[in-house]
Amino acid sequence: MKHKIFTTVLFSATVILLCGNGCNTTPFAPIAVPKATAMRPEPQIIKKKVNATAELQKLQNASATFYKIMPGDSFSIMIPDRQDLSRSNVQVMADGAISVSPIGYIKIAGKTIPEASQLLTKEYKKYIRDCEIILEPVKIQPATITVVGAVGKPGIYPITVGDTRISDAITIAGGVLSITTDDNEPLQLSDLEEAYIMRDGKILPVNFAKVMTKGDWLHNIPVMNKDYIYVPSLENARVTILGEVGSQSSVVYQPNLTILQALGKVGGLKDSKSAVIKVIRGGLKNPMVYNLNVVDMQSGRLQDFPLKPSDIVYVPKKPIVEWNVMVRDIMVSISLINTLAGPFGSPAQLYDND
Repeated sequence: MKHKIFTTVLFSATVILLCGNGCNTTPFAPIAVPKATAMRPEPQIIKKKVNATAELQKLQNASATFYKIMPGDSFSIMIPDRQDLSRSNVQVMADGAISVSPIGYIKIAGKTIPEASQLLTKEYKKYIRDCEIILEPVKIQPATITVVGAVGKPGIYPITVGDTRISDAITIAGGVLSITTDDNEPLQLSDLEEAYIMRDGKILPVNFAKVMTKGDWLHNIPVMNKDYIYVPSLENARVTILGEVGSQSSVVYQPNLTILQALGKVGGLKDSKSAVIKVIRGGLKNPMVYNLNVVDMQSGRLQDFPLKPSDIVYVPKKPIVEWNVMVRDIMVSISLINTLAGPFGSPAQLYDND
C-alpha cells in the first residue's frame, strides 16, 4: 500500500503596496507547504506590532522596584530612646532570617526594607510600648545583570538602575564578537537578531540589532536588577544553496546576507529555464517557501531578498516544480554534500567550498 508522504496545499498571500513614481518594490509573498502554517491575518500582525511598540514605550519609563532583602545583607536596627536594644550590624543569615534580642529569630529575606521595618516594629511592640523600628542598610547586594553568549566577556555585572541601557550592557560585557577573515573582511559572530533580554521570567520585545546597528532609542531600554541577556552565536550559522548553481554548497551566514550575494559565493546560476527560485525557511518539516524572481532582482526591479540562518535556497531546472519533486531533489543534493543533520533537520557543520 502506497502512502503519500506529502500533501501539497499551496496558498499565496499577496500584498499590494502603492507608492509614488519610480517605486518598483515588489513585496515578497510567502506560501506555506504542505499546509498553511505560520501565516496570520494582517490585522493580527498590525496589532502585534502596535502592542510591542506600546510595551517598549512602557519599558522606557519603567522605574526601579524596591530592593528586596537577601541573605548576606546587613542592617542597623535603630530603636529611638532604647539604645540598649539597638543593634549596629545585624547580618541576614543564609536562611534569610536574623536573630536579635528580645524578639529572637525572624525571617526578613524577600521583603522590602519598609516591609521588614513594619514586621520588626510589630514584633518589638510585644516588648516595647509605642516603639518605631528604623532599619538602615549597612551592606546590601548591588543591582546586577547577567550577560552571556557571544559577547567579549560574559558574566554578571553591577549596574546603576536607571542609568544603564541595553547598549551599555553589551559594552560592559565586552561588546559583540567578530573576527577578521583571511581576506581582511570583518566576520560578525554575534547573532543580534536572535538576542533577547529576560525580566521576571518574560522575554521583552527588544530588537538588539536595531539597538546596536541602528541606534534605535525605542528598543534601547533601561536594564533592571536581575535582567538576563543572551546573545546567540553565528559561528556555525549557514545558508545552503542547491540546484542549478555553479557549486551546490553552503555559505557562512552574516547579517544582511542576500540572495544575490549568496549565489555569487557559489559560482552564480547555471543555465536554468526558470527565473523563479525558492527560499525554504523553517526546515522541511514546517516550511515557509518564498517564490522569488531572480531575473527581476538582478535587474533591480525587485529588491534583493534578505536571508536568515538555516535558509535553503533552491534553484529549479524548470519554472514549475511539485513540492514532493522539489523535496526529493533537495534531499539528493543534501546527501551528496552532507550538509544537514537528519532527513529534516537544521543545517549543521556546513563548510564552504572556497
